[in-house]
Amino acid sequence: MYTVKQLSNLTGLSVRMLHYYDVIGLLKPFVVGDNRYRHYGDEALYRLQQIMFYRELDLPLEEIKKITSCRDFDTMKA
Repeated sequence: MYTVKQLSNLTGLSVRMLHYYDVIGLLKPFVVGDNRYRHYGDEALYRLQQIMFYRELDLPLEEIKKITSCRDFDTMKA
C-alpha cells in the first residue's frame, strides 16, 4: 500500500494532482481511511503509469479516463 505522499514521491506528480485524479474518477484509491487518507495498491500504481504515458502523448484527462475505464483495456497490452 502507498499513501498519496508516497505515490507522489514515486511518480513526481503532486499530491494535489493525485487528489484531483481521485475527484474526477481517473485514479481511485484502494481504500480511504477513517482519517480520510488515501491508500493505493500496486494496481493503482500500474494504472498511474498508463495515465502518465497517455499524458506524455498530450491526451486530455477525459480521453484517458475513457481509454483506461474500457472493459477491454489491457494494461499489459497497452
